[in-house]
Formats: sequence, C-alpha cells, structure tokens
Amino acid sequence: MMSSNSSNRPVWNQPESTYPQTGLKVFNSLTKSKVPFVPREGNNVSWYGCGPTVYDAAHMGHACSYVTFDIIRRIMEDYIGYDMSVVMNITDVDDKVILRARQKYLLKQYQDDASLSPEQVIGDVTAAFNEYVNKYFKDFVESRIGKKVATSEDWKEFVAAVDQGKDAAFVASDEKTPMHYNAASTAFWALSVARLHVSEGKARPDEMLTLTNSAEDVLSPWLDRQHGAEVTDQRIFRDLAAFWEKDFFEDMDALNVRRPHVLTRVSEFVDDIVRFVQRIIDNGYAYEVDGSVYFDVGAFDGKNDHFYAKLEPNSKGNSRLLADGEGSLTKEELNKRSLSDFALWKMSKPGEPRWPSPWGEGRPGWHIECSVMASEILGAQIDVHVGGIDLAFPHHDNELCQSEAHFENHQWVNYFMHAGHLNIEGLKMSKSLKNFITIKEALNKYSARQIRTLFLLSQWNKPLFFDAKSMEEAIVIEKSLSNFFANTTALLREFRLRQSESDARRHTLAPELDLLEALKDAKSQVHSALLDSFDTPTAMRAIQEIVSRTNTYLQRGRDNIDLQIVQTVVEYVSRIMRVFGMSNEGSALGWGSSAASSDGQGAADRESILLPVARVLSDFRDVVRELALSGGDKQALLKLCDKIRDSDLPELGVIIDDHGDGRALVKIADPEEIRRDRERQEAEIAQRLLTKQLQAQKAEEKRQGRLAKGKQSPEEMFRTPEMLELYSAWDEHGIPTKDKAGEELTKNKVKKLAKEYDAQKKLHEKYLESLNA
Repeated sequence: MMSSNSSNRPVWNQPESTYPQTGLKVFNSLTKSKVPFVPREGNNVSWYGCGPTVYDAAHMGHACSYVTFDIIRRIMEDYIGYDMSVVMNITDVDDKVILRARQKYLLKQYQDDASLSPEQVIGDVTAAFNEYVNKYFKDFVESRIGKKVATSEDWKEFVAAVDQGKDAAFVASDEKTPMHYNAASTAFWALSVARLHVSEGKARPDEMLTLTNSAEDVLSPWLDRQHGAEVTDQRIFRDLAAFWEKDFFEDMDALNVRRPHVLTRVSEFVDDIVRFVQRIIDNGYAYEVDGSVYFDVGAFDGKNDHFYAKLEPNSKGNSRLLADGEGSLTKEELNKRSLSDFALWKMSKPGEPRWPSPWGEGRPGWHIECSVMASEILGAQIDVHVGGIDLAFPHHDNELCQSEAHFENHQWVNYFMHAGHLNIEGLKMSKSLKNFITIKEALNKYSARQIRTLFLLSQWNKPLFFDAKSMEEAIVIEKSLSNFFANTTALLREFRLRQSESDARRHTLAPELDLLEALKDAKSQVHSALLDSFDTPTAMRAIQEIVSRTNTYLQRGRDNIDLQIVQTVVEYVSRIMRVFGMSNEGSALGWGSSAASSDGQGAADRESILLPVARVLSDFRDVVRELALSGGDKQALLKLCDKIRDSDLPELGVIIDDHGDGRALVKIADPEEIRRDRERQEAEIAQRLLTKQLQAQKAEEKRQGRLAKGKQSPEEMFRTPEMLELYSAWDEHGIPTKDKAGEELTKNKVKKLAKEYDAQKKLHEKYLESLNA
C-alpha cells in the first residue's frame, strides 16, 4: 500500500522477483535515489518513452533526451542483456500542433491572396504589431511611456525606455520577454522598410512576402484570432504532424537512435482514450463540465492510499506549471472544482479537430494520451518510464495519478528516469523560448558521434551544457578514439597479411602482461560503472585509460609488440563503443563501415569502391613516369608523394601515416570526418594567424604612438601653452622650478617632473633614431 512518509513523499514498493538479478542500480525519480533494478517478469523489461509533439523541427534539447535514453536502452539490451519491449508515442493531437497548423495555414492563405494591396498588408501587419507589443509588454508600456503603442514614434520611445531591450528589469520580467522583443523588433524593421519602399514607389514584387515572412511571429497569432475558428479541414492538422514526424525520425536516424519496437500516435488511440476516461469517471476520480472532463485531484489525493504529485510534491498548486500543462488553447475554466484539476477530455472549440464521445465532440487532453497508449501496449504496470526532466510536473505526475485512478493500483510505474536539461548560454534550450539549435544545424557543425560523445561524458540525469568548450572536449576524445581505431586496425590488417610461422621466441613478456592487467582493470571499472545507474562518464574514463595504455605499448614499434593482445584490447573497446551506439551495429573492430545506402542496398560494389582509388594511383603513375622520362629532380617526386598522401587519398578516406622505421601505415577513415578535421585545423590556423596579425598591428600602433609622443623634445615639453599656465621658471634642462605665482615647487614635485622629463627624453631619442633608420 502507498502512504506518505515524513518527507511528504509516498512509500515506493521495491519490485520482487525470483529471477536472478544483474546487480543494476538506477536513479529512480520516484525515490530520488539509486535503487536496485528488478523487472516484474523475469528478464523482460517494459519501457515507455515520451515521444515528441510534432509541430516543429527537433532541437538539441530533444537530442539530449533521446540520445541519452538510447544509450541507456543499449546498455540494458546489449550489455546487460535484458529483453526489452520499447514503446514510444507521437503526440499528433495537442494545442501546439493545432495552433501551429492553423497559423501556418492562415499565413499561407493570406500570402496567396492576390487581392490584398501593399497598403492593406502594411495596415494589417501594423495592427498585429501594436496588438502584440501591447499584450506582451503591457506593464512596461504603461509604466515607461504612459500610453499604448499606436505609432512608430511610440515604439521608438518604448525601445529607448527599455534600453533597446537590455533593461535589467525588462529582461527579468519573464523568461520569454527577450524572445517577444526580438520578434517585435524584427517585425518593426520589416515594416519600416516596406513603408519606405511603398512611399517611394520602389516596392519589389516580393516586398509584401518579405514583410509577412519577417513579421510571421506577430502576424500569425493576429490572423489566427481573426480567422482561426473558420479552419475546419482536419487534414491541415494531420499533414503538419506527419511532416514533422518524418523530419523527427530523419534526425533520430542521423543520430543513430534506435527505433522503438512499438510506435503509437494519439490520433490512432482516441477510442481507447474515451474508454479510459470513462473508467476514471466511473471510479469517482473525474467529472464532466460543459463537454470537457477533468481529473478530480481532490477526490484522488489521499483516497484509497493514492498520492498526487509523487515525482514533484513541492510543485503541487504551482499555477504557472499547471497552466502550461493545460495548453495555450485551453482557457481557465471557472467551473473546474480546483486549480489543480486537469483536462482528460477537452470540448473542441471551432477551428479544432474533434472526435465523438459521450460528453460531446472533443479531443484528448495532453496527459491522458501517454497513460492510455502505454497501458494499451504494456499493461496495468510498467517497469520503466523515461522522459525529460521538464515533463516531471505536471505531465508525468498527472500520468501517474490518472493511470492509478483507472487501474486502482498504487504503482503504475516502478522506475521513472528523467534526463537533465540541456543548457545553452546558461538557459534551458527550449522551443517556447526560441533559444534552440536544431539537430540538423548541429549536425552541420558536428558529427553524430561527437554529439553522442558529449552525452556520454555527462551524467545522464544532470544538467548538460552545450557550448563550444564542452564540444571541444568531446571532439578531442572522439578524435583520440578514431586515431586509436585507425592505427590499430591498420596494424592488425598488416599483421594478417604478413603473418608467418612461429619464430620460437616468447612474445608475451612483462609489457604484454601489464597491458592484459590494464585491460582487466578497465573491464572491471566499466562493468561497475554501467551497473551504477549507467555511469557513462566513469566508463568513458576507463576506456580512455586503456586506450592510452595501449598507445604507449604501440610506441615500442611494430616489431616489438604482440598484436594478438592488441586485438583483444581493440575488440573490447569496439564492443563498448557499439554498446554506446558510437559505431555501426555488427562491426567487429573500430567504428565499422558506413551505414547501408538509402536505397536499402548494402556496401557499394567493387567498382564504386576501387575505381576512385585506382584513378588516383593511375594519375600518380602518369606523373611519375613523365618525371622519370624527362629527368625530373628528386624534390618534384617527393612533392608528388606528399600530394597523394596529404590531399588525394584522404579525400577518399585513405590515410598514409609515415613511421620512423620507413614503413608507412595505411589507415581507412570516414572521408567526411577527414574533411571536418581539415576544416577545423584550417580554421584554427586561420584564427592563430589572424590573432598574430592583430597582435602585430596592435604592437605597431603602440610603437607608432610612442614615436608620435616622442616627437616633442624633452626641453620643450613643459613650455607648451598649457604648461605656461602652470609654471613661471625652468632650469637649464627645461624642468619647471616655480609655479605660476612664482612660488618654488616642492622637492617631490620637481622630482616627479624630472622623471617625466627622463621618460620623454628616451622617447625622443627613439623618435630621432627612427628618422635615421
């Protein structure tokens, strides 16, 4: 039974099983501690993950959550060996989807309306702009300029009053204020340009399209308020969700995130949701008001040992979080029994999708969707539920209470795991704040493996910072692993080609035994770390250590190493990287070959692989032959060798690494990664050169400044018009001895002036030297 303890948190019941356990402990958000992981049914683990609300591009905050839980899932499946049943949902019915679909549709309709004159468009955008500004900056508009913004001059006055949006109180008033200010500023600038061009008769044919696109954030809500209720075609909502669902999975595939075993969509489970809600009503935990159904928190909390807000009990009654959980299209209902009550079923208003129900046409509430889809697939109790920490309250807490109200049980989920926030520039990355980097943008700059490395280096349930500094660390570590795999696989490839019979000498000596012992230690550390709530940072440190030890061993030279032992190390490191999702599944050593082509075919045919390399070698042979026939010099031949090593072959993914013993090592790498590394190195060289040039320029400016200052002779420095206002007598060197009134200067004053004289004398001498140079 569930009951509250002294810390106002319900008792959590440890699952029991007679099946042998693995020793895994996980940090459970239900207990805020690490607890033994015990599946309900032997080795089988039921897992539900909150999927995306598909209304826009996925960003790196999403990547943080989905890659993080992909790593944990892989550890449980591939390393520990659990039989997983993984379910993920797609939220394709939600306030955000409805609002975005409607606004996109109405904006497109508006832009395609050929009957609108430029003057009318400018008038509409102006009305939308004024409404937007007076809504989101209401208190500051009234307090700073004492009137609503109605003209361009009013806006300019307001901008000055809030210091171009940098006023501390203005910025701190709401986390979304900077976003709204940027949207308003962009719209105002576009309006100003459009007005000027129209007034001068210089408007381009696409002028109004440019204006409406630039002002989309202020115009779209205005159009929606005018015409949103007129949108009745439900395909508008389905099409937007389907587009962004496809885009989401493209991103997940690019990040090497495994697909769930079962994918559910809200739109496919509406009938199940209606039945689920009816059961909650029948159990006495929900009520209907004007076609909507609300969960009765007061009737649930404390009844039959139920407990509301298990995950975040301190957030009970938080009006801001509760409002966010209800959605932007849901007005506060006066007939709700309590502020904490939340919608299970929403009566559809005009302009919203709708389905039949016993309470009238409507649509599901956000929280109920996950409860129903998870329970329909996985049953009345689930082993693991995962999601981002921002979903803990109210979403996950509401999931728990409505599910337990439906099943009349006390532990719908045994283990809740939450990934930490991803922060950028000190703030949580968020679509609603528009301070996000899309996954596609990140992948244009970093590889999927580098991004995954960043997440592996961080504790999965702690905040993570996505910035240049943290990515640089990830890049360095990923590069060290790439180099390790490239070097060792090349050595092993060469070893297999040249392997001969035994030379009757013992090769497993102290260095080899030390390396084997280091591998044993690494395995033990990795195993302990992964069973300790998936502690990948510690596991990665152990991997880095064994890689470093192996690299040191390889420095003995290829004739003095035991490559069988090296292969054992490489196989282990490769296995752990596969477990972490860093390399392709099925690859035995290193990162493996590139994934199958998009048409579903496997590796390319022999011609497509060999022909580019053969062409490079043929071109190389032609030039060498020409040099030989023409009596070319040795330097030209060496330059040609450098070109094929440094330019031609790397573009094909082939690296020739010159070694001190005169035998080159041939390594295979991803051409794209080689390109990225080269661009990064070129950028670093360019930055160092620029820094050096700026330093030289600054030094020259400083030198010229000193020379200019030294132009004046020391004898004249105290006889300028300004100095004549201060002094009346000077010694033989021109150093003042009396002030303007004829009074003798103090010894300290004369001493100070003498120091200035000596300094000027040195400067003047350098100036004279520069004239003679």
